[in-house]
Amino acid sequence: MTPSSNLDAHRGNGWFVALGVIMILTGMGAFAFPLIASLSVELLVGVTFLVSGIATLFHAFQEKEWGSVFWQLAVGIVYMAGGLVFLVNPFGGVIALTVFLGAVFLVEGIARMVMGFQMRSERNWGWMVASGAMSVILAMLVFGGFATGASLGFIGLLLGINFIFAGASFVALGSAKPEEAEEPEEQTA
Repeated sequence: MTPSSNLDAHRGNGWFVALGVIMILTGMGAFAFPLIASLSVELLVGVTFLVSGIATLFHAFQEKEWGSVFWQLAVGIVYMAGGLVFLVNPFGGVIALTVFLGAVFLVEGIARMVMGFQMRSERNWGWMVASGAMSVILAMLVFGGFATGASLGFIGLLLGINFIFAGASFVALGSAKPEEAEEPEEQTA
């Protein structure tokens, strides 16, 4: 059975549509309450760092004959400290994640613009420059929104947009009619 025929067999049961609707509703919630969604992401990052730190420390103590135990312990402590900072001060964590996101947009945008200008001999090189400029604009929006606190919900907005588009794709997949299997043409000799 090919992957597409396997997908066709499961379309009629509604699970794709149900998953899509749940994702759309979740995305709408994140879009409507972006700061709460941003805090949720921040708490998830904090828990992930904390659990990773504990696991890294445990591993360091289990592998004493490994030559890098000191560095493993240092990484575990840094992970745990980062996780605790995120969990103890959620708003500080959201600010840190937002600054990081803005910095990523800025660096990515500048890099894409430089690449685009270096590709001037290629067709459609301007799209790369435009894409880079858009990332720089997003970075300026993130950093410019700090004065009013507006950018703190930016992560939640991105999460909401992502869930809405992902959910719409599942609804589209689930509600599409399965393709009819084409009959092989008979060869006449």
